Amino acid sequence: MKGEFKLIVFILIGALFLIIDAFYNGFPIVYSDTSTYIASGLELQTPFDRPITYGLFLRLFSLNGLSLWFVIFFQGLILSYLIFLLVRQVIGEKLFLPFGLLTIIFLSFFTGLSWTVSQLMPDIFTSIALLCLILILLGAVKRRTLFFLYSLFFISVAMHMSHILLFSLILVSAFVLRNFILQKQNYPKATLRIMILFLLTIASIVTMGSALSKSKHVFFMGTMVDKGILKKYLDENCATYKYKLCTYKDSLPTTALDFIWKENSPLYKIGWKESKEEFNEIIYATLTQPKYIIMHIKGSIKATLQQLIHFNIGDGNGSFLEGTRLYERVFKYFNNDLHNYTLSRQNQSQLKAIDFFNVLFIVITILCLCLLVFLIIVKHSIIGKLKAIMILVFISILLNAWDCGTFSMAIDRLGCKLIWLIPFITLIALYKAFHKKRLRTLETA
Repeated sequence: MKGEFKLIVFILIGALFLIIDAFYNGFPIVYSDTSTYIASGLELQTPFDRPITYGLFLRLFSLNGLSLWFVIFFQGLILSYLIFLLVRQVIGEKLFLPFGLLTIIFLSFFTGLSWTVSQLMPDIFTSIALLCLILILLGAVKRRTLFFLYSLFFISVAMHMSHILLFSLILVSAFVLRNFILQKQNYPKATLRIMILFLLTIASIVTMGSALSKSKHVFFMGTMVDKGILKKYLDENCATYKYKLCTYKDSLPTTALDFIWKENSPLYKIGWKESKEEFNEIIYATLTQPKYIIMHIKGSIKATLQQLIHFNIGDGNGSFLEGTRLYERVFKYFNNDLHNYTLSRQNQSQLKAIDFFNVLFIVITILCLCLLVFLIIVKHSIIGKLKAIMILVFISILLNAWDCGTFSMAIDRLGCKLIWLIPFITLIALYKAFHKKRLRTLETA
């Protein structure tokens, strides 16, 4: 009982460090989409372009509108628990509590993790789902803990529509690793657990409502705008096919962001619902003609590479004061928070330190990558579970970059949500290398 109480205390302290950026800001970090999630949760309506899951999470853990601070604290609490659980699996019982807490403190100050945890967005649940997956496949956890991890994985995948494809591909990769590459590793139940996780991933579609069918054509068309494919297709086919988009082919927005969200975009002149048949016809045409397929492939590769190097914090975190929907919804549903919300550094445009921290995060990430290469090639110290975890993490980062870059857009916020795992793995690898060297010293003494 004493040990369990100590673990709970360390997890609570870890959760507080994980939301240190919110304390600095004076309020949880908000994004324009935060408004939609507040409305979906408090009004119990599935948005047309995303699942209701995070909205319900926001309502439940704000204690039905008491305060948004509780939401990010619970996000930190969940992640803190998973980090301690994974650290315990890899380094053992003896020092996992102090090492786990030091790891969380390092990640909170020297990566963008705290920003993602402190943000009222479902981004952090990509990391949460991935850690659950890793613990289920590689961890020797109790049955009760395993059931909790399965449940948390399902909820986390259901937070965002992009998770279905992303985690399906991660699980396929895990299956290949387990059966063809890491055959010497002793994970006898991994194949069964992969199957269960895959079924949970597919089942999460149930939570999406009609959002998936209503919006996927719009988001994919947005990527075609970003990659220049739509403009080329319209230039070459508008003489033959009388698409509604042809009217706007010479005034198309240049980015997916503007095409999907700007009110003067051709999308809003045609309509989300009204555009579905035409957009799907154009998408199908470009995916079945060789010259456009090549453009899609080139655009996908370029966007993936762009996403891999874009992971700054502060992306889209502007000021949302009076006159914005977000302000109106905070006023309506979280009036207790309105004063602190208005005076936050974000809403007062006082987040000038972000530029310094972004440079710091880039330097830390590069150094960690160099250290990992050194530990792999020179020291040969990354073996066993840690090797499998590292491979899964890097595959997940690559697949996330491909998924976001190919089907959405390459932006910093989408890269930031997983890149912190590189320093995390590096810290564990350094501990293991140091511990191994210490054991050898003791044996020869």
